[in-house]
Amino acid sequence: MSIVVAGPAEAAAVVAPGAAVEVPVTVRNPGDIVMAYRLEIVGVPASWAAFSPPEVSLLPGDTAEVALVLSPPRSADVRAGELPYGVRVVPQDAPGAAEVAEGLLAIAPFHELAAELRPQVRRARRTARWRVAGTNLGNAPTTVVVATEADGLRCRARPDTLDLAAGELFESTVIARAERLLWRGQPRHHPVRTTVVGVDGQAVPLDATFVQLPILSGWLWRLLALLLALLLALIALWYGLLRPTVRSAAREAADARVATVADRAEQAADEVARTAVQDELARTAPSPGASPSPGPRAAPARPFATSLAVRADQGATASTRYTVPRKRTLQLTDYLVDNPQGDTGVLTVTVAGNTVTTLGLENFRSQDYHAVTPIRVPAGREVVLTVTCRQVGAPPGAPRPGSCRAGLFLGGLLTG
Repeated sequence: MSIVVAGPAEAAAVVAPGAAVEVPVTVRNPGDIVMAYRLEIVGVPASWAAFSPPEVSLLPGDTAEVALVLSPPRSADVRAGELPYGVRVVPQDAPGAAEVAEGLLAIAPFHELAAELRPQVRRARRTARWRVAGTNLGNAPTTVVVATEADGLRCRARPDTLDLAAGELFESTVIARAERLLWRGQPRHHPVRTTVVGVDGQAVPLDATFVQLPILSGWLWRLLALLLALLLALIALWYGLLRPTVRSAAREAADARVATVADRAEQAADEVARTAVQDELARTAPSPGASPSPGPRAAPARPFATSLAVRADQGATASTRYTVPRKRTLQLTDYLVDNPQGDTGVLTVTVAGNTVTTLGLENFRSQDYHAVTPIRVPAGREVVLTVTCRQVGAPPGAPRPGSCRAGLFLGGLLTG
């Protein structure tokens, strides 16, 4: 028995994956009896090969032609290059006498790319990124180039060139950056065109959209409006509820200080009166051995308290005064100045022609002073309160008055 593979031994059958090639096989029966033969393929998957017919029955000395069809699938697993194979002829009556004839199959290279871009839509204010993933579906190494472009955007792929083996996966990142910021208005749509190109010129187009968002979006304006409404509510709460409460507490504190000053003045007046009585008794006491002679009795000191109030139109100056009565002397121990409206201007207190204090109205609402040594004001002299009004104040919760208003409280002793 002999088996012959048609064609020169050094020639290879060339086939492209997904196609088929036919190789003729000649089988001869060298024996002297009728023999049936079964043909099998070795060296390549059996699914690639088909014999027509798969079995032959030969008389002694006869030959038969069998067609071997080889059809490798179109897959990256079928690598390009030469692949040896064999045809095994098995006699049905003597399987151990099988013979193998060898051949060579040349698998042609093919190139195919698959790629996708995710996600299709990106939303950003300045820069967006997409992921390009693909596979070299061909059966030979290849080089791919990732190119991207868009109007109004600066685009690039990283990496932009990749060398791939057969069946290898690849990834690349497409980055698009807006040339200008969008401050307000409607979002702007930018089409982004990306192409994956192989060495054979095959191109896979990939489309995406970059939705450029404005910097000042609608929710930001709503947030600002909400904050403004909250601020106005806080201002209304302050002027309608909290500030009158604070002003009432401050007024009560000022009244308490005035009462304290009055108490101190009364105590000081009592002390001065006792001292004056003792001095008078010592002065009028008779000398030893001398007969007492009656003399005039000094008038006792009595507590003194009064208040002055003055009004001045805006831009004008006004004053009011207290004159010490005849045959009396004022011992001034305490005085308190008051600016109830929060006016702006100058307040001056003059005693017997001498300026005791000068204050800016805007610097206080109520201020009290205590003299360590009483200020002596003789009979006929004056204590003058002068106010120069620059701007009328606005009391909380009340209409603005028409003039500045200030007050002066005087406390001490009146003797003589």
